[in-house]
Amino acid sequence: MLLFLIRHGETVDNVAGIYAGSRDSGLTSHGVLQIRRLATHLAERQESTLKFIYSSDLQRAVKTAEAIAAEQRRVCSRDIPVVEFPELREKDFGSDEGLKFGDSRGRAPDSETAESMKARVDAFLDQRLLPLLSSQPDDASSACAIVSHGIILGVLYRELCARVSRGGITVDPNPSAASSLISPPFWDNTGFLECTVSMNSAGADEDKSLPLKLHVQRVNCTVHLKDLKKTRGGIGSAAYDEKQRTLTSFFVPGSKKRKSHDMSAG
Repeated sequence: MLLFLIRHGETVDNVAGIYAGSRDSGLTSHGVLQIRRLATHLAERQESTLKFIYSSDLQRAVKTAEAIAAEQRRVCSRDIPVVEFPELREKDFGSDEGLKFGDSRGRAPDSETAESMKARVDAFLDQRLLPLLSSQPDDASSACAIVSHGIILGVLYRELCARVSRGGITVDPNPSAASSLISPPFWDNTGFLECTVSMNSAGADEDKSLPLKLHVQRVNCTVHLKDLKKTRGGIGSAAYDEKQRTLTSFFVPGSKKRKSHDMSAG
């Protein structure tokens, strides 16, 4: 199965440089453009069929996942539900939540521990993802998108690698993929790590565990953001208003404008 580990689009707190692990920070206007680009990119891929979309239950991740699902419906006629999991939430920074990076080091005594993050990631892998893989071990063309957050995605990737059979991790011959074996991957907004995960029956243990093989194709891939520039004047960094009119809505043909005016005048 092809697996996409995706970070959400840009948020207001990202732009402000604020610790926002458990805060439900909204997407910026630029972030919405990012997730639309990502959704189009995934929908236009021909080598795989997206069948599952899992998301953190925080809205910045949910909105990103919903954009992917909407484009799959529009382009591919696939109705894929977005399944939300609290286990995929970002690290909770405790009393540092809402503080700027320069005002704190993000190490408040009540912040979530590495052990806590590992525990919930392990629960997601063992109860959700691994059963999914074992139910369709030979379906190499199907894909699953997991939309989450920068820190917890790193924990998820590390714990996934821990379940891989000895010698079972391979990478594409490019610097980006190779770096995943040396240091924890990094995720920009809407960047994704792409890998193929399959069952390694030859390495099955006596305890009936599910050893895996993992091949990494891309790390922090942002090809869909090529030539995307943020709107000047701070507009792109502002919170996205779902009720705001798009630029094209102002360019209505003259006849329709007049008709609308005549109706309103009556």
